[in-house]
Amino acid sequence: MDTTMLIKTNKVLKTRAQKLAKEMGLPLGTLINNYLRDFIIDKQVTFNAPMPNKKTQAAILASRRELKAGKTAGPFNSVEGMMKSLNS
Repeated sequence: MDTTMLIKTNKVLKTRAQKLAKEMGLPLGTLINNYLRDFIIDKQVTFNAPMPNKKTQAAILASRRELKAGKTAGPFNSVEGMMKSLNS
C-alpha cells in the first residue's frame, strides 16, 4: 500500500534533485524511498560535509601550526583588545 508524504524542502534543492534523478532515469520518489529503507535498516543518518577549498584548507593548517607553536592570542577582556591583537 502506498501513501503520500508531504515534506518541506528548498525549492532549488528539489528542482536540482529531480533533474539529476531524471538524467539517471529514476523518479525522485524512488530515490527518497531507497533512502528511507536504508535509514530503517541501518538506523543511522549520514551527513556529508563538503571539503573546504584550498584557501580554507591552507588557513586551517596555518592556524593549527600557530596553535602548536604556542602562537595563539587571547583570551581577551574586550573587543578593543581583540581588535588591537588582530591588527598587530
